[in-house]
Amino acid sequence: MVHFIPQEKIAEIQFAADIVQIISEYIQLKQSGKEFIGLCPFHSEKTPSFFVNPDKKLFKCFGCGEGGTVFQFVMKQEGMDFVEAVKLVASKSRVDLAQIYAKEASLSSSKKTHLYETTRFAATFYQKMLLDAMKGKKARDYLLKRKINDQSVKNFCLGYAPAEWDSLVKMGKGGNVSMPRLQQAGLIIQKRESDSYYDRFRDRLIFPILDVRKQVVGFGGRALDDSLPKYLNSPETVLFNKSNILYGIDIAKSAILKQQKVILMEGYTDVIMAHQHGIEWAVAVLGTAVSKQHLRILRQYCSRVILLLDADSAGQRSSDRNLDIFIEEEFDIKIAQLPKGYDPCDFLLAEGPEKFLSYIDSAKDFFHFKIEFAATKWDMSTVHGKANALNNVLATAMKMPDAIKRNLLIKLISEEMSIDEAALWSHIKNVKRPLSVPANNNNQKTKQRLDASSMAEREILYLMLSCNSLIPRIINEKILEEFDNKDFLEIAGRIVEIYQENKAVREEDVLHSVGDARLNKLLIDIVTTREFQGMTNYSDRLEACILFFKRRNRRRDIHTTKKKMLETARSSHKEEDIVMLLEEYHKKSRNIHALKNKP
Repeated sequence: MVHFIPQEKIAEIQFAADIVQIISEYIQLKQSGKEFIGLCPFHSEKTPSFFVNPDKKLFKCFGCGEGGTVFQFVMKQEGMDFVEAVKLVASKSRVDLAQIYAKEASLSSSKKTHLYETTRFAATFYQKMLLDAMKGKKARDYLLKRKINDQSVKNFCLGYAPAEWDSLVKMGKGGNVSMPRLQQAGLIIQKRESDSYYDRFRDRLIFPILDVRKQVVGFGGRALDDSLPKYLNSPETVLFNKSNILYGIDIAKSAILKQQKVILMEGYTDVIMAHQHGIEWAVAVLGTAVSKQHLRILRQYCSRVILLLDADSAGQRSSDRNLDIFIEEEFDIKIAQLPKGYDPCDFLLAEGPEKFLSYIDSAKDFFHFKIEFAATKWDMSTVHGKANALNNVLATAMKMPDAIKRNLLIKLISEEMSIDEAALWSHIKNVKRPLSVPANNNNQKTKQRLDASSMAEREILYLMLSCNSLIPRIINEKILEEFDNKDFLEIAGRIVEIYQENKAVREEDVLHSVGDARLNKLLIDIVTTREFQGMTNYSDRLEACILFFKRRNRRRDIHTTKKKMLETARSSHKEEDIVMLLEEYHKKSRNIHALKNKP
């Protein structure tokens, strides 16, 4: 897989891409002047607010705020990362990436092969330590206490990392495994200002983490004493990314395919104990929210998920925030909850698999769970509380891509929450904010109107991108030093860098080079601002912005001088000090009046 694409190649792909044609593969667009409009695919609407500008090669929805290049559109629509989106757009635009593939494949394939050898070496070492009569006793006693049997130890390749600081380091040196490779695999850490290393995992029960091809990609370690953290995972590496891995998928995939459903859990021992009791269609996420990558893995085997939640309310709240992804990806999702005080491992040991499966079989439909849970977050006895709960549930329902399923969900919500269905549809049509945004806004800051300084700074950014010839003057006159908004200043700095390097800069150049999604959104908002469209008097507009900054600075000077004068008057009895400040105040007042009268 290509992990890096040169900036110049990205620019070539974007230039070659027909953004209108590519977006038209997903939604219907209609030409309106120089732009194309359609219904936004990212939120529910009946009046088009989604615009595509083929000249700028950008899209923007004025309803929900989404916008960007063709790459951002594909990323959002397909659930891809940036590199994957660039590759897809390149294929649609007939831009050849073969040379980049060949170059990276030779490097990446070799590097990954070495890392797989390294993780397999470490897994074998940890297994050996677990079985060691003396060194592994502490870990085996823990397994005995948790009633994890020998077959489970074998099935899940469990191991033990000795308490010494350099057990794996020594073993690597003895086995001719280089320290850099062990470090790249996330297994050892280099000491500061030293060439020596120490083991990442020490005195921990080790859970090797395997991918669907049964290759060891990382490790989890459970402390056997009071060490923190209780559970420690491998860091992100070329092989290991928590958002791409499901624990147990390597041995569960056949059972999932046969059952056509999966139990999604939260812990290593939960999955192990489920398999030990014959429930082999269980996997777990690794201490992270469920991602689209997780669902892509599961979709190869099934489309039904039973999510097993902890009974505590904190777990419920966390899950409630993150579960909408199942609806967006059209999974059949149900929620199962065990009695309070039990995790799946303990429940299976205490009550057995039949009782456990009874809770799985009685799992609640996601929307019944959503409605019940909404009732715990808001006071349903009040009109305001019930409206908030309703909007929260509707926000999720409107994320269902399939129109028929979406209509059925609205009907279900109408029945369950005792609201007339026609009234719900009327509410959805007339609601002023997109229902794809959750309605529980208690902690959401109200969007503030931009002040005059920020408006001027936005305009200068637009001018820099629309008329590159103004950039040298902006640099020479140090206009960017007038910026108050740090985000705008960061974007401006990147514009200047690209201009000085290439003697030209476009919106898409900056969008590709600014890694922060929030800054990208700010830039999209600026270049698609309606008041700037059609602007041709760029030099005059720059003069107006410069004049604004001069007037603003004079006003600030007057305010500072006035404040200083009042403080002096309070603390000093010297008449000459007060007179001097008063003269300074009047002089600055005259200057600001002169600027005000300047055309």
